[in-house]
Amino acid sequence: MRAHPPPSDATREWLRKVINADVSTIVPLAGGIAQSVTGVTTSDGREYVLRLWSRPDWRETDPDHSPENEVAALAALAGSGLPVPEVVAVDAHGRHGEFPALLMTRLPGTILSSATHASPEAEPLTAGMLRQLVEAAEVLHTLPVPAVGPYAPYADLTDWEPPSDHPAWDRAFAVAAARPAPTPDVFIHRDYHPGNTLWQDGRLTGIIDWTTAAHGPAGVDLAHLRINLVHAYGQWAADTVLRFAPEHNPYWDIRAVLDMVDAEDESLPAIERYLETLL
Repeated sequence: MRAHPPPSDATREWLRKVINADVSTIVPLAGGIAQSVTGVTTSDGREYVLRLWSRPDWRETDPDHSPENEVAALAALAGSGLPVPEVVAVDAHGRHGEFPALLMTRLPGTILSSATHASPEAEPLTAGMLRQLVEAAEVLHTLPVPAVGPYAPYADLTDWEPPSDHPAWDRAFAVAAARPAPTPDVFIHRDYHPGNTLWQDGRLTGIIDWTTAAHGPAGVDLAHLRINLVHAYGQWAADTVLRFAPEHNPYWDIRAVLDMVDAEDESLPAIERYLETLL
C-alpha cells in the first residue's frame, strides 16, 4: 500500500461540517494504492470512507481518474441494485483541505485478495462468489453510460518489452497489436478485481473504488478480474469465471496480461501458463 499523508486539520474540519458531528477516528483502509483511502467514524458511531487525491502527479498521469469521474459513476449507479457506496460530500478541487476529497458511505464486508495486496481476513473464494462477480458486471454493462472518461490500456505497446524469453509473449503481443473487432462502448468499472469488492458470508456486499470508471468494451472488466484471480487464487478461479461468461473474448485477457505483467513478479510462471491457455 502506498504511503499517503493523513487528512489534515482542515480536512477534518470539513468532515465535521459536512457530517455535522465530531470525528472520533480516521484509519487507513486496505488498498489505497493510487489515492489515500481512510475509514472515518463519528462520535455517534456513523462510518464513512474518505478518499483524498493525494498522489502529487495524478492530474498528469491519470487526469480522467478524478473526483468528478467517481461522483458521476456513483450517481449513475444509484438505484441500479448493485451494492455501491453513496456520495455524502465532495470537494473536487480541494478548496477545504490540502487535496480533492470525496466522502462516501461505508459498506459492510471484507475485501478479497488481488494482484496488488493480500487480504488475510478474506473469506475463502468459491464458485458461487465468482458467479456473483460475473452477474454484477453484466448488470453494470447494461446501465446507461454516464459522463466518465474513456477506456485506455495501462501499458503502451509501442515500447513494450517481454518479461522473459517464453515464446508466448511474442504471440500475445501480435494478438494485442491486431486489436479485436469494434464493440459497443458500455459502462465499465475498469479496475474490477477481488480487492475492490466486499463480502459477508459468501454474499457480495460492496463494489468499491469507482475512480477509474470508464466507457469501453465490456470484456475489459472480466479480463482484469481474471488476471487478478490468477495472481491471487490461481488458474482455477480465472477458469471458473468462464463457466458463467462463455462468450467472453480472450483478446481482452491477453491485453490485461500485457498491461499488468512484471518481469520481477514471482507469479510470472503462473501468468505464462495462463497466457498459453489464451493463445
